[in-house]
Amino acid sequence: MKNLHCGLLLVLVMVAFVATVSESRASEGKSANVISTAAEWGTIMYPKPNTNIRTKRSLSSEINGQLKTGQPVKADFLRDDWYAVFDVTQKQRDEKMALGYVYAPLLIDKRGPNSTGSTVPEEKSAAAAPLQKMETDGLAVGVKNITFKIGEDGKEFLLIEFDRYYTPTVFGIQGQDPIIILEIKNVSLLREELAAINTGGNFIRLVRSSMDPQTRSALIVLNMAPEKDYFVRPAFYKKENMYSLEISQKK
Repeated sequence: MKNLHCGLLLVLVMVAFVATVSESRASEGKSANVISTAAEWGTIMYPKPNTNIRTKRSLSSEINGQLKTGQPVKADFLRDDWYAVFDVTQKQRDEKMALGYVYAPLLIDKRGPNSTGSTVPEEKSAAAAPLQKMETDGLAVGVKNITFKIGEDGKEFLLIEFDRYYTPTVFGIQGQDPIIILEIKNVSLLREELAAINTGGNFIRLVRSSMDPQTRSALIVLNMAPEKDYFVRPAFYKKENMYSLEISQKK
């Protein structure tokens, strides 16, 4: 009788375990199905870093929430480099139903590779192998100047003059309009005249910069020429407090 009781208990435990696994898989399948079928309108996109949701299309507007890295959202109504973002289950295409707005360069589409060519992954890119950080990175940093240069060999350079040693976080986003983003934290100075630089370059077409006055974080966005593959090489010149991003084309 004791053995029968133990055997019955084991069977019940196994049944409960199988039921739990089935429910878990069903839940995972349902979640995946929600995401896969959600894009009846808009685009399912994911934030590259943790990203604030704003009440308006402006870095100076109030924060209405935050997206975690890799958290899916439905993005639509792109205007002035800002997306309106929605819950992935949102069925009605109505901007009034949006969670808020997210700066477009901070969102990526993971559904497939870029059909027009890749952007940043490089020789050893700044994103994959950043320069060594220093303990002073917790201190405020000023952006004194941003300049663009073309070398004799056709390589293009973005030069950022800081008021001390600093290396930005760099990552690229592929797509029909590829970009390279440099993120600078705890910024004390970023002059308004550096907001947009039309380069006339073959690789870097436009350099845009902006700063969030609440978080003191700044973004420098490089609009790249499409349908090209690039090498991206970072360097820092300590004597001049100059950060350099060298861009060349893969051959």
